[in-house]
Amino acid sequence: MFISFDIIGLIISLTEIIIGMFGNGFIAIIYCIDWVKSRKLFSCDMILTCLAMSRILLQGIFTAHIIIHTFAPGTFHLKQVQKSLSFLWLFANTAGLWITACLGIFYYVKITICNQPLFLRMKQKISVMVPKLLLWSLLVSFVTSIPLIWVEYSIYLCISTGHLFSNSTVEAKTWDVSYLYFTLLYSAASFIPFIIFLTTSILLISSLWRHTRNMQCNTTGLWDPSIEAHISAIKALISCLILYIFYFAHSRYRGTWNEILKETG
Repeated sequence: MFISFDIIGLIISLTEIIIGMFGNGFIAIIYCIDWVKSRKLFSCDMILTCLAMSRILLQGIFTAHIIIHTFAPGTFHLKQVQKSLSFLWLFANTAGLWITACLGIFYYVKITICNQPLFLRMKQKISVMVPKLLLWSLLVSFVTSIPLIWVEYSIYLCISTGHLFSNSTVEAKTWDVSYLYFTLLYSAASFIPFIIFLTTSILLISSLWRHTRNMQCNTTGLWDPSIEAHISAIKALISCLILYIFYFAHSRYRGTWNEILKETG
C-alpha cells in the first residue's frame, strides 16, 4: 500500500513538473523565435525569457532529484551528487526570485506616471539597464550559491522542501553552525528580491488605481474600453501578487516547519 502511494505521488510530481517545463519552454521558444526573426529582443521579452529558463532549470533539477532519489538511492547520497543538485537548485531558485524582482522594477518604471526628474531619467534608460540588471541577478545568485561547494559538506539540501538536513555522522555543533550559515545566506538571497517585487507591485497597483479613478472622473461616456483595460490590469496584478506571496510564504514555512518537527521529533 505504501509503495502504491509512493508511485502515485511520484507520477503526480513528475506530471506537474513536465507540464511546467512544457509551459515555460513554450514561452522561451516563442520569444527566441521572435528574436531570430526580428533580430531584436525587447526588454520585457528578455526578462520573461530569462525567467522561463530559470524555471525550466529549477524544474529539471526537481526531476533529476526525484528520479535519482527513487531509482538510484546509492548514487543520490554521494557527496558530489548532493553538492551538484543543491548548488543548481539554490542558484536556479534564487535567480528566479531576482529576475522576478527585475520584472517588477521594469513594469513599475515603465507604467507608473511620475514627474520627478530622477524617475523620468530612469524611465528613459530602463530598457538599456535591463541586460545589466539580469546580469547582476545571475551574478548575485551565483555568489550566494557558490559557498555550498566550498565548505565541507556536512549538510544536505533537500530540494523537494528547500530545507537543510544533516549527515548523521557529523557532530551536532558542526551541523548547527552550517545550518545557521546557510539559513541566513538563503534567507537574505530570497527575502531581498521578494521585498523589491512586493514594493514595486504595490506601488504600481496604487498608481494604476489613481490613474483609473482620474479617468473615471474625466470620462463623459457610460463605458470606456481604456478604463476596463486598466481595471483588468489591476486585477491581474493583484492576483499575481497574491500567488507570489503564497508561493514565497509556503516555501519558507515548509522548510522551517520541517526543521522544527525534526528537532522536536
